[in-house]
Amino acid sequence: MVNAGETVRKTIGFKLSNTNNMMIKRLFPYILLSLLLLTAGCEQKGMYTEVDFNVTLDASNTYYAGEPVVFNISGNPDNLVFYSGEMGSDYRYHDRYQVPEEDVEAMTLSLSLQHRFGDTGGKALDIYYTNDFKGLSGNDAQADKALLQEMLDGGMQGWTKVEYKDETVKSGVWETVTADLSGCISNLCIAFHWHPDADEEGERIDTYFANGELTVDISGTETSRYDLETLMGTTTVMMSDQIEDPYHRENTNGWIRFGLSDAAISFAGGFYIKNPNDGSAGIDHTCEGWLVSTPRAFNSAEPDTGTAIKNIQNYLPSYSYTYEEPGTYDAVFVGANSNYMGASQEVKHVRVTVLPAPIE
Repeated sequence: MVNAGETVRKTIGFKLSNTNNMMIKRLFPYILLSLLLLTAGCEQKGMYTEVDFNVTLDASNTYYAGEPVVFNISGNPDNLVFYSGEMGSDYRYHDRYQVPEEDVEAMTLSLSLQHRFGDTGGKALDIYYTNDFKGLSGNDAQADKALLQEMLDGGMQGWTKVEYKDETVKSGVWETVTADLSGCISNLCIAFHWHPDADEEGERIDTYFANGELTVDISGTETSRYDLETLMGTTTVMMSDQIEDPYHRENTNGWIRFGLSDAAISFAGGFYIKNPNDGSAGIDHTCEGWLVSTPRAFNSAEPDTGTAIKNIQNYLPSYSYTYEEPGTYDAVFVGANSNYMGASQEVKHVRVTVLPAPIE
């Protein structure tokens, strides 16, 4: 038979007298109980429980726009995320990063152009777009120049030209230009070709200011907007043989400039060779430049996001949310429990119909 006093003695590492041995025998049940409780406490702290919760609508709800809707929550979720069902917070799209092309309802390029300066009578800035271009290398200037010249000599096959009025110089007058680019969803590339033909001393080189944006309307999401400078500020190639580095940029006349106060992009001319007004030096190279965007798809979409309303640190018996617009919403609560022993998730849908606010 095992001697309890001897077992405890070996465990704690010292020799016991007979008196102490008898005392240990009497105390042993209490020591054993304490050890069991301590072990149970450690196990309780690390326990894992499958998530199990429920969400119901509070009986006091009025369901009018602008008034809070109260959701009652019962159960044990450690973490809880709420999706209201509104645009941008629709659980159906929580893991959507790309949509079918047919879900793109519209893709529109909207520009404001100003032919600000020049002597050549217009038609010195052409704008094209395509769905069938692999892009410029951006690191081989001579190859890019040759590719662009080949495209130009071939009549820009595969590219669509954006038509707009450009008959005379109209400083301070903006021309509104729009183009439907919905046929280029999967691989849109936009190109600006600036080609003033000023080649006589004192002649005014055509200058254009350009502002604008690309808007993409995807079903079930808010309109995506891309400003012109961000969209186009990728590869600039100057075609003039007088330019040693065709990728070189300068924020001055004679170059394609970015971020001016009046224009996102400026195709900045000036006087060729010499300013006839005061005899000062002008631009010493012929101006021909290309601004080409990087081809990319525009059927991508930001996934909808929810709001974290509970974590393991807080208790949440109810949650209130106010819908500002009438409609029927699929409110979703995603509950999750997780630790090193396991993880589980449960999704609860609650249909909420919100009526227009009553007219007082």
